Amino acid sequence: MPKFISTHAIACMTRQDVTRLLKRFKEEENADVSSIRVLCDTLSGRLVCEWEARDSVTLIEWLKKCNVQIRGTGEWLMTVQYESVDDELVVPPRHNT
Repeated sequence: MPKFISTHAIACMTRQDVTRLLKRFKEEENADVSSIRVLCDTLSGRLVCEWEARDSVTLIEWLKKCNVQIRGTGEWLMTVQYESVDDELVVPPRHNT
């Protein structure tokens, strides 16, 4: 499946809140969406997530079911077209579930 990156504002969320959100992501995973990892800074109120999903529309709808929105210009979703591996730019491998 294609890989995606999303960013979100998480004002006022504590480490415990983010832990619960991550747990919910894992519980809600299905054949069309899976969470790869979450990067978080609760002090600046930012969350970056890495996903595998069938497509961006499926991921956005899945996020809405988890009460996570893509709002305004400070939050966004992008397809990972290329990534660096061992100092080389490559097409991300696609894992089928």
